[in-house]
Amino acid sequence: MEGIILEFESKVKEIDEYFSFISTTTHLERDFDETKIVKVSKTVQDVLKANLFLLLYNLVESSFKKSLESICIQITNDEITYVKVVPEIRKIWINKQYKNFESTCVIPREMQKSEFLMNKIDNIAEDIIDIKFDNELSGNVTTKQIKDLTTQYGLQSNEILEKEAKSLFIIKNKRNNLAHGNESFSECGRDYTLEKLEELKDESVDYMRFILGQIKAFIDDKQYQF
Repeated sequence: MEGIILEFESKVKEIDEYFSFISTTTHLERDFDETKIVKVSKTVQDVLKANLFLLLYNLVESSFKKSLESICIQITNDEITYVKVVPEIRKIWINKQYKNFESTCVIPREMQKSEFLMNKIDNIAEDIIDIKFDNELSGNVTTKQIKDLTTQYGLQSNEILEKEAKSLFIIKNKRNNLAHGNESFSECGRDYTLEKLEELKDESVDYMRFILGQIKAFIDDKQYQF
């Protein structure tokens, strides 16, 4: 998780620098040097502002996705047996490993179906947990999805459940509208002042910094096992 947090903070720095740039550019109509005059039109200014939604969404989804992957990697590396992990991790593992085991396993002719299934179930207790992260985000990360998935992975935290960041919902919607062509960049940027964009930026960054800290503690303290 340390590497994920460092990468997150690096991206935050990039976003802060970009915001500083557009804060200047949106008021800019001057010479960049002595020989060339560059006038930044209102349309270009709005496009620059809209790009911030793409940067922020990338920050949110990539950091959260990698943190969930980190949980899976750590559990797998620990080589824990089924009976030693929390119920939430058991459910994830069973869903991935045994969901269709009845239809994919060949039952020996000399063995009854019930006996075969009973043996399979008995063996699960001693199986080593090996889970892979399936990307369940698909461009729709909001605080609700973060709460649902952290709970699904066994991170039982009232702090996470109680904390809100409405900015993530706005950022997700704007990102999807831009990505799917439902809204032009100039239209999107035109609707937001620099002050409002800064509020969205700061709230989303603070929220994700909090979430990553919670997941790091979950991994460091091995809260996924008994």
